[in-house]
Amino acid sequence: MNRREAIIAGATAIGAAIAAPGTAGAQNTAQAQNTPEENPELEPLRTLLTAYDKAFANHDLSGVMALLDDKAVIMGTGPGEVWSGPEEIKPAYQHFFENFDYGTLNFDYEFTLGEVKADAGCAYLARSGNVSGKNGGTEFEFPVNLSLVASKDNGKWAIKMLHFSTLTEQSTEQS
Repeated sequence: MNRREAIIAGATAIGAAIAAPGTAGAQNTAQAQNTPEENPELEPLRTLLTAYDKAFANHDLSGVMALLDDKAVIMGTGPGEVWSGPEEIKPAYQHFFENFDYGTLNFDYEFTLGEVKADAGCAYLARSGNVSGKNGGTEFEFPVNLSLVASKDNGKWAIKMLHFSTLTEQSTEQS
């Protein structure tokens, strides 16, 4: 499979994950290990992820791209789900947007870990929780794990790497 086919296959797999019913009841066993949201060190990353989530939910491709580093890498759950640079990331997000109704996504993060090294201009954030929304008016919910690496350049944090993984019916059948 060439890179272009992998990108399209990955976008399709993400769409299937977003539309997959039956995973809403999945519980995150790490819930009891929550990092307190009050941790001020993580505020720049929570702000960055909140802006990303809002732009993503609103099908705002320009907004998403504005939060990414020029050399950003996005990784999904399965093989071939790797997109790097604007020329690959933009079409991938256009496909993602086709799989949920505008403005309907909600992100409920239950678990957060991270660290900010402000003096080095780098940080990471790992979150786990649930995504809910609608696709064609039909409601869905599924668990999600998300991690990002961010860098600070000229006083602005940007996402250098974003990885998301979802539990789908297909992956539970293979277990």
